[in-house]
Amino acid sequence: WRESMLRLSRQRAKSQLTENDNDQSLFNQIVHGGDVTDSLVGSLASQLKALGLPELDKSKHKEIASRTRRIFRTRASGRPCLPTETCAPVPFTFATLPIRPFSSGHTWFNQGVQEMEGHELPQHTPVNVHFTFQFGDTPKYPHGKRQRAREAGLWAVDPPEYFTQGVYVALRGPAYTAAEQASVYRRFPEWSPQRHMFMDAPQRQAVRDLLGLASTFDDPSRRGVTILPKFHCHCDRYWNFLSKCRIPFVPKMKLPFGCPMDSLYLTDRWNDKGVLYREHAFLANSNVPRALRDNAVLLTVADEGADLTNVINNATHVEVPYGMPMSDVKAAVLAANPAVRVLEVTAPHLRRLCRWLGSTQKQKAFNTLTRYVLTESSRYCPNEDHGGYGAPGFNWQNPFTAYNCTWGFRAPAEYPEQRSCGANDPGTMGFGVTGSATPPVGPTLEERTNSTTCPRQMLCDHNVNPDGRVTREITRCNIEGYNGLSPQFKPIADAMLRGMPNGRCPYPPLDVAGPGPGFDRSAHWVGPASAVTTGL
Repeated sequence: WRESMLRLSRQRAKSQLTENDNDQSLFNQIVHGGDVTDSLVGSLASQLKALGLPELDKSKHKEIASRTRRIFRTRASGRPCLPTETCAPVPFTFATLPIRPFSSGHTWFNQGVQEMEGHELPQHTPVNVHFTFQFGDTPKYPHGKRQRAREAGLWAVDPPEYFTQGVYVALRGPAYTAAEQASVYRRFPEWSPQRHMFMDAPQRQAVRDLLGLASTFDDPSRRGVTILPKFHCHCDRYWNFLSKCRIPFVPKMKLPFGCPMDSLYLTDRWNDKGVLYREHAFLANSNVPRALRDNAVLLTVADEGADLTNVINNATHVEVPYGMPMSDVKAAVLAANPAVRVLEVTAPHLRRLCRWLGSTQKQKAFNTLTRYVLTESSRYCPNEDHGGYGAPGFNWQNPFTAYNCTWGFRAPAEYPEQRSCGANDPGTMGFGVTGSATPPVGPTLEERTNSTTCPRQMLCDHNVNPDGRVTREITRCNIEGYNGLSPQFKPIADAMLRGMPNGRCPYPPLDVAGPGPGFDRSAHWVGPASAVTTGL
């Protein structure tokens, strides 16, 4: 293996290497072989005889084979010595390790093997966890791997101040209810990534509001730090086709599952922007001082119109009026507990606060930040609606034969740039959300119901740059175009768009396979003009 890498580096310049010229690909080429378990077990009798040992009854051979891990032997031969040494080339034999003590990344971080039935048995004690390829690393630093390690309590090199810095703002309880999940599950079948997109929306909204509330604790010596909630995924993330929203190799995987941050967010964006945040398991880390953990305040927000005249706040519980601006929460909490270290709030009460951070400038800066860090570009390609991959004539650059994926994640609604905390708020300067002309009825936002960007498309060009600029508005289907669409198909695609309502693809149904009414089996637009034109 080492010789192969050295030889490649001598033969090609770095600029000539492709994505397949790497240590893993070379290793796979060398160890490519066949399963020889049965033949080795079959020769067991002759081996015992040659060693002068008692032979086993042949009925025992099958039992041994059933308890033997699969054994493989390379087809090619290699020299098992350094280039400075001389040795004969030979094939070599290797076997797989048991998955529970020697866990793969997906088995541990997605499937949760460490919590499966029988995890307490000695033979299942974890020995090694593979920090597999995931979605947050860069050439400069493995942001995603570090975050997974922190979430699993396996990262041991954070400095002491990581566990004592600032005031920690956390969500108590789930971001959505069981009833909300049941409603979405009734609407969309198991294979549809829309389950994932709809259930992500309340999680992403809670993260936005935790970041907003934490930002108001802005004393340089004790800044607000967001503790992220435990995330749940309702569809597995995979670069190839999914079956029932799962990687095809694990058809019985439980959904939803507790998933790592990098399944939903790009951790490098957060770190590049200096966002102060901690993993969901932070307070359970033994390095967090007990005095800090125990010095927690629960924030509750009263019902609309409730009389708080007789409410007395204390060092562990603070209740504030409905629609209180986030910028005023800090003063109320510190008045009750000047030394507070942890501020907790449930999702329903968090939504009752007014999303006002103190000034228009702060609102704009916060929106620019969250538009970037809360946006991801991840695809979910259901095999049940893939649109012809591998079929005769398949061409990924042809919008009529390219496959169809659901893309996410879109950042949630932005905060209004003017104070808008309800009709009775003396500080209100504008109405509703930004651009709305209706009188404010309270602190609520017009939230998005889901986090979908491109609903059914080969590639999605919608993203957000570090400065907050959107790269391209959201498109709905391949006919509307994507990076890579061949120019030869553009004239017919443009002609079809001109015949569609408002010059756009109708929004696909996504609860059944296919683009919806108005398309034929070749994915060509044929009408009618009455096809659905609104989004979800």
